[in-house]
Amino acid sequence: MKKIVLMMMLIVASLFANEWQEAKVKYVIDGDTLMLQKGTSKPFKVRLIALDTFENKFNHRVFGQLEILKNVHPMNKKNTVKKVIALGFKAQEYVSARYLHKTVKYHAYGYDKYNRLLVWIEVLNFSLIRQGWAVYYPNNQISKERKAYLLKLSRDANVNHRGIYARY
Repeated sequence: MKKIVLMMMLIVASLFANEWQEAKVKYVIDGDTLMLQKGTSKPFKVRLIALDTFENKFNHRVFGQLEILKNVHPMNKKNTVKKVIALGFKAQEYVSARYLHKTVKYHAYGYDKYNRLLVWIEVLNFSLIRQGWAVYYPNNQISKERKAYLLKLSRDANVNHRGIYARY
């Protein structure tokens, strides 16, 4: 029994080791949630760490994202739930066009409350923020340097009116 427990602990520890792993993007659920697959194993759900994209279907989170949109564009009367969902689809399309069926390198950080593996996909995490399709979502598991760079990219997207910061 002790050997089984030890083996399980080693497997879990290896999952979260500081090494990069590779998997293929099988499906893009939304801008920050993907299905990855290693070889012929069963696909698994991942959530990009330290960022949040708008929802692409109606749920309770849309109202919080609507408030973000109203803060970004306070005078725009087109700030609606429909607009939030449309921007969520744009984020999903952005990720699909660039990553669907491609192999990515990722770093795992553990699981969230929805049992999704929290991952950092270097180019993807940065590009979603840079293009304005995601907002920075504070997370203490990533390095200070990454946090600072994500904030810089977010400000740049805002100043240059990209993604959710675009004037519409």
